[in-house]
Amino acid sequence: MLMATPERQTAVDEIDVAVAEAIQACGGNVHETIASLIRAQRAMDEERDANVSAGYERRRLRMA
Repeated sequence: MLMATPERQTAVDEIDVAVAEAIQACGGNVHETIASLIRAQRAMDEERDANVSAGYERRRLRMA
């Protein structure tokens, strides 16, 4: 079994804490937690899309 580096383990621990906090914020309801995270991600995507210029998007697509 591979051993995680201390830095990697710290990152994993921080994620586990964040997951527990998110679930707790939704009253322990995992379904509601996931739905809330998806809604938040969509809102951030919409905000980003509204703030990114069309020229930047075209340039990025050509480079891909």
